[in-house]
Amino acid sequence: MSMKTSQIIRAAELYYERNLSQQEVAKILGTSRTSVSRLLADARENGVVEITINRPVAKHPKLSERLRQHFNLRDAVVVDSSAEYKTTLRNVGEAAAELLLSILDNDCTIGISWGRTLYHMVDALSETTTSGVEVIQMLGSLGQGNPQIDGPDLARRMAEKVNGRYRYVHAPAVVENSDLRDQLMQQPQIRQTLEQMAHADICLLSVGALADDKSSLQRTGYLTALEREQYLEQGAVGHLLAKMIDINGNEIERYNRRVVAIPFGYLQRAEWSIGVSASAMKSATILGAIRGNYINTLVIDDDGANQLLRLVEE
Repeated sequence: MSMKTSQIIRAAELYYERNLSQQEVAKILGTSRTSVSRLLADARENGVVEITINRPVAKHPKLSERLRQHFNLRDAVVVDSSAEYKTTLRNVGEAAAELLLSILDNDCTIGISWGRTLYHMVDALSETTTSGVEVIQMLGSLGQGNPQIDGPDLARRMAEKVNGRYRYVHAPAVVENSDLRDQLMQQPQIRQTLEQMAHADICLLSVGALADDKSSLQRTGYLTALEREQYLEQGAVGHLLAKMIDINGNEIERYNRRVVAIPFGYLQRAEWSIGVSASAMKSATILGAIRGNYINTLVIDDDGANQLLRLVEE
C-alpha cells in the first residue's frame, strides 16, 4: 500500500467513521483542511469510500449531471427505465414528487398541466403541512378520456396533498379558431386565473410527441390524424401546454393561436420550470422545450435521457 493510499484511508476513517470535521482531521494528520478535502475527494474517486443513498427509486447520478451540464439546466434527475411502461411512469412520478417536496415552500404558486406522468407524481406526493400554497391549471382541460389525468383533477388532488388551494381554467384546451380563443382568454375568471401564473414559483409540465399517434391531443380529438401529419411536415415534433413546437422550441403559430393556455414567457420567468417525461419518444419535444428555455429542470427516464443526448450528437 502506498503512502498516498494510507493517507486517503486514514482521512476517510476519521471523517466518515469517527464523524470528525475536516478541520479536526487536518489537525490529527498535520496538514491543511484543503488537503483533507482533496484526500476525501480522492477516497470517493478511487472507490475507497462508497456512498449509498437509501431512496424509493433508483437514479443515475452521472447521467443526471451530464444532462445538467450539457443543457445548462438548473437540475436534472434521471431514473431507471423499465420494460413495463407503467413502472417507468411510476419511477419518474416518484422522482418528480421527491424533487417537488424538496423545493416546496409556504405561499408558493404552482402551475400544473396534465398527463399520466403528472398523475403518478401527484399520486406519489406525501401530505405536507405547508400553508398558503396555490395550485393553478396552466391551460384548459382535455375534457374527454380519463378525468384523473386531466388538469382539474390533478390541481385539486395536488392542492389536497400540499394543504393548499386550487384554481381551474373553465375552458377546453383547444378551440375551433383564434377568435373564440381570444374571447375565452378575456373572460374574467379565465384571464385572472392564467394571469396569476405570471409570477409562478414552480411550473410542472408533461410533454407530448407528434410521433405518438396515441398522444393526449389526438386521443381527445383536439388533433386529427391528418392534422398531425400536416404539422409533422411543418417541422413540429410535439407539444407542451397543448402548444406545438419544433425541435428548436419555435411555436407552430397556426395551431397555437387556438390554444387556451398561459404564454411560454411565464415558463421562462418561473424559478422552477420542471419538465417530466417517461418516454424516449418524447425526447425531441423535451429538446425543443430546453432550447426554447421553457423548462430549466428535467425529470426523465434513462432511455429518454440517452435519446436526448443522441439527438444533439447527431
